[in-house]
Amino acid sequence: MSGTLSCTARNCLYNANGLCTANTIKISGRDAESSIYTQCDTFAEQGLRNSLSNIFNVNIGGEIMQAFSNTSIEMSPHIQCDAQKCMYNMGNTCTADYIYINGHAALSNIRTECETFRK
Repeated sequence: MSGTLSCTARNCLYNANGLCTANTIKISGRDAESSIYTQCDTFAEQGLRNSLSNIFNVNIGGEIMQAFSNTSIEMSPHIQCDAQKCMYNMGNTCTADYIYINGHAALSNIRTECETFRK
């Protein structure tokens, strides 16, 4: 993926003001017919335990570059996508220019839908 990702899952460890700090995220929904059947499997609830167990998936370089940039988005995680029917899925990689994960009420990955999904 070469595009940007925004996310409303405020309770996710990787969410930093709507940007995703993960190096890689995984979208599941192999047989999804619409976005409501997709979810971000990388979602991790905020907390010390999850912070420590998920430290190796944090995009530290992207976070540092983002801290010094006020004009562009520097954090763009690689997106592995399992949604086989999505038009942006090419070899299990998302090719969309812009990805939006809707998870405003999420307490787990179950309510984190990929709104970019298009059949």
